[in-house]
Parts: sequence; C-alpha cells; structure tokens
Amino acid sequence: MSDPAPADPAPGSAFARNIPLYYLFQFVRGFHFWLPIWFLFLQSQHGLSYVQIGLMEVLFGIATILAEVPTGAIADRFGRRVALGFGALGFAGATVLFALLNFPALIVGHLFMSITRTLMSGSDDALLFDSLRQLRKTDEYERHAGRASALATASLLAATILAGPLVSVLDFRTVIIISAVGMGLAGLIALSLREPPRRESDISGDGDQHSSPRSGTAVVNEIRIGLRIALRTPQVLWAILFGGILLATLDLPEFFIQPFVRSHGVDPSLDLAQGLTYSSLMLPSFVGLMAGAILAAPLAARLGERWSLPAVFIAGLLVFIPLLLVDHLGLVASLALLATATAAVHPLAGGYINRRIPSDQRATVLSIFSLCTAVMITIVIGSASALVDAFDFRAGFTLAFALLAVGGLILYTTWRRAHLRQSPLQTSA
Repeated sequence: MSDPAPADPAPGSAFARNIPLYYLFQFVRGFHFWLPIWFLFLQSQHGLSYVQIGLMEVLFGIATILAEVPTGAIADRFGRRVALGFGALGFAGATVLFALLNFPALIVGHLFMSITRTLMSGSDDALLFDSLRQLRKTDEYERHAGRASALATASLLAATILAGPLVSVLDFRTVIIISAVGMGLAGLIALSLREPPRRESDISGDGDQHSSPRSGTAVVNEIRIGLRIALRTPQVLWAILFGGILLATLDLPEFFIQPFVRSHGVDPSLDLAQGLTYSSLMLPSFVGLMAGAILAAPLAARLGERWSLPAVFIAGLLVFIPLLLVDHLGLVASLALLATATAAVHPLAGGYINRRIPSDQRATVLSIFSLCTAVMITIVIGSASALVDAFDFRAGFTLAFALLAVGGLILYTTWRRAHLRQSPLQTSA
C-alpha cells in the first residue's frame, strides 16, 4: 500500500533535513564512555555483588516499566522532538549523578537515567517514521533506522576503544562524567529537529488540525488509545511480545561481559596495557551491534516481514550453545554474534509494528513495545544475577537460553498465526 499523501505535499521536503539530523543525534548520543565500564565501576568502587547489581537493574527496569508508556504518551501529546531533547539533557544530568553519588544514593542517578531514557525510547522511532511518511518513503524505514543505529554503535565503539585506557589514566568517575557531554549535545541537536505532523487528520488533510484534546486528561487518553490499539491488533501485540523476548534473552550475556572478561584476569584499572586489552575484548560485541543494525534492512528485504525475525531467533539459539558448554575468554566471539542478532531485532520489529499503527499514538504504542521488553529484561536479569552469584556465568546463560527456546517458540507460533489471519497493513502503511 502506498503512503498516504501529506495534507500539503510541498512542505514535505522541509522534513528531509530531519533525516541527517536524526543520524547526527544518534551518532552523538552513542558516546557512552560509561557503558563499557559501569559494571566494573559498581564492583570496584562500591564493592557490589552480582545480586546487588542485578537488584539495581531490577529497580531500573521497574522505573522503566512505570515511566515507559506515560512518557510515550507525553511524546505523542507534546511532541517527539521535545521528548528527545529533554530526555537527552535529563540523561546527561543523571549520568553525572550516577558518577558522583555514593551507594546507595547513586541508585537515584540510576533511576533518573531510566526515566529520562524512556522519554527517548519510541520517540526517536516515531519521529523518524513520521518524517519519512511526510516524504512518502516509509518503505525506507528499516534502512534509515538501521543506519542510524549503526552510527550510534560506531560512536559507542569509539567510546569503547577509549574507555579502558581512559580508566587506567584517569578514573572511573571522570570517564563516566565525560559521557554526559555527548548526551547533552545530543539533546540540543534533538531540539533543532522539525516536528512532523502527529495526527492522522493533519497528515491526510481531513478534519480539524487542532481537534486533539487540550485538557489535562490528554496524556491519559493517549495511553488508553495506545493500549487499545496494541491489544486489539493481534499481529502488533504478538510482534511486541516476540520481539521483547528476543531482546531480553539475546542481550543477557552482554550484561555480564564486563565481569566475565575480568574473571579471566583482564582489569582496565590496573595499568594502560590492561586497559587496552580490556577495550579490545569489549570491541567485538560493539562491532556486532553495528553489524546487526546495518544488516537488518537487507535481511527484511530478502526474507520479508514473515521470516526475518524468526531467522534471528534461530540464529540466536545456535550462537547460544557454546556459552552453555565452556567457560573461556574466546567466548567473546559468541557474545559478538549475539550482539549482532540483538541489534537486528529492534529495526525489524519496529518496522513491522510501525506499519500497523496510526501516527496519533505511534510513540505510545512503540513505548508499549519498550515496556514489554523492559518487563522481560527485568525478570531475566534479576533471575540470572542470582544464578551467577550462586553458581557461575553458565548458569545465567542457561536460563536465558531456556527462556529464549521455550518462550520464543510459543510467541513466534502465536505471532505467525496472527500475522497470517490479519490484513497485512492497517491504518498507516
């Protein structure tokens, strides 16, 4: 189905600048120097156990769960550009708090990171899709989403290369604070984006452009309608759940990569040589993330919507197997392949969902996707952390594999039936 024409086709080209600005936003926000070292920071500087760190992630997940859909509704109500900008600026402030506060007060910064992150999740995808819709190029969504994600991963990759050596020369706190600079700049870039129309009436030219509710109940109404869309559109609902279980389980080994590497005698805080070695071992996973983001669009084009996510599911199961059998530093190669699979899931599932939901509640529905993923991640990380503390890394990996195999198969089967039963495109293809 072709894209519906904007109400006034001429201004559509004005949204073309959103695409390179969106790329720039994703690239700048990707300089997370804290990400390759945060687990070691909590262990080394605060002496936390796997269970304690897992509990922090559970709290992070709960905050995400509580904030995800309301912040998505705020983005639909007040603008995705505003949500992205203030989300990034807030995340920058939260990063500084995380670095400077001592445990348990640093949990405040960690929770603030969660809440501000939810302002950006869903809003970025929605703004990109609706910008492409104004340009009548929604069929290019996976390509642009994948490229933008690859750029974010490229900057994260650069941050990873530098993080280990920087920790050895400076310290954990300083390196984490440096991350706030990039995120703050990303917030300013987001505020320079042009807000595309968010209402179907604005896009089609039918109805009053100012007909959306202006009362204090508007955000609650956005949530209610978004939930109704997700629950009453079976192929969207089951795609959300299937994508969520893939993201929650495939990404679990990556959660433990930092202590896994240090358990094999590599500690970036010891000296520069150790820092360089540590960064080189972190690197393959981030290369995998970039590769997965780039490969998502070709995979969707070659296999189609029906088979691309199942292909990632099967590949993930196969790559998991070595993690269950051995405990060796060489497993960073398997972790890199899992990262590739994880990175491909978001643009594939996002493209599928975007084509089946209206623009009015796009960010809200996408936030429901993030919400379901956060619930699953919270459960998986909390359970796996307890197993790793009690036994070893393979115990945690085995749990994730079992959930992927059983839960993934059930959700895939249900999603496939819904996909075959429903009409392929609904309100916003």
